[in-house]
Amino acid sequence: MAQNPLKSTCLSIKSYLHQHGFTHLQVMTQGKHLIIYSTYDGEKEPRARLSQIKAGVYRLGMANHRGQWEATPYIGTVDELLEILVQQFVFILIDF
Repeated sequence: MAQNPLKSTCLSIKSYLHQHGFTHLQVMTQGKHLIIYSTYDGEKEPRARLSQIKAGVYRLGMANHRGQWEATPYIGTVDELLEILVQQFVFILIDF
C-alpha cells in the first residue's frame, strides 16, 4: 500500500505549530484530512482539521467540545490556514 502523500505535510504543520509555542500538539493524517490534536490521559483530543479539497487547497474545520467537526468558511493553502489558526483561533490550540 502506498504511503499517504499528506504525511510530509504533517511534519511541516507540526514544525510550524511547535515554532509558535504549541509543542503539546501533534498532527496525523486520516484519508484526505490533516488533523491537529493533543493527547490527555492517553486519549487523542482533536482540535482542528485541514481537509484537502484539491491539490494544495484545504478547508479549515474545528472540533467542538464533543470532538465533532464543524466546517468554517476558510479555504486556502496549508500556510494560509495555519496563519488563520494561530491568529484568529488561538483558543482552539492552547494547552488546558
